Amino acid sequence: MVVGMWRVRYDRRVRRVLFIGWLAALLVASTVAAAEPEQRPAFPAVTLRTLDGSGSVAVADFRGRPVLLTFWASWCGPCRVELPELEKLYHDLIGEGFVLLTVNVDTLPAVADRFLAQLGVSVPVYRMNQQDLVALEINSLPTNILLDREGKAAMVSTGYSPTVPDSIRRLVLDMGQRAAEPVSPQGS
Repeated sequence: MVVGMWRVRYDRRVRRVLFIGWLAALLVASTVAAAEPEQRPAFPAVTLRTLDGSGSVAVADFRGRPVLLTFWASWCGPCRVELPELEKLYHDLIGEGFVLLTVNVDTLPAVADRFLAQLGVSVPVYRMNQQDLVALEINSLPTNILLDREGKAAMVSTGYSPTVPDSIRRLVLDMGQRAAEPVSPQGS
């Protein structure tokens, strides 16, 4: 009889502890859900040089427009697949003020030129100094960084996925407010 009574008390204690734990978890979950959205910092101030070195552009110059920075190299197999898709996306979304800045990380610009000619792709191509690449933690190719109209990262993707262009399209369209006129980056 004593053992049976102890078991009933034990079961009640366990149920009470589980119930209190469940309430605590519910409280924490509701607090997290009610918290303000994460504040994303502005994209660092970086300047890109044209592939031939004749000019440059600051990424911040495009604030107010959705900007896709895509980092690629001629030796990157997935980049070979992705660049033509991004070129098509660029032309489809130019009416939204969409800006495509492709950043080549090859050592020699001539290699990038040959690669683009082989693909039949003509997109604005830039280079970035090694220090900025390291600071941005570009460790995988292709890497895509979509900046919203405020210059903050709305999406970062590394490696190739066939769903990336559609994700970018949806995000750009969701950013709303069509631009008055399309912007085409200088250089190539």
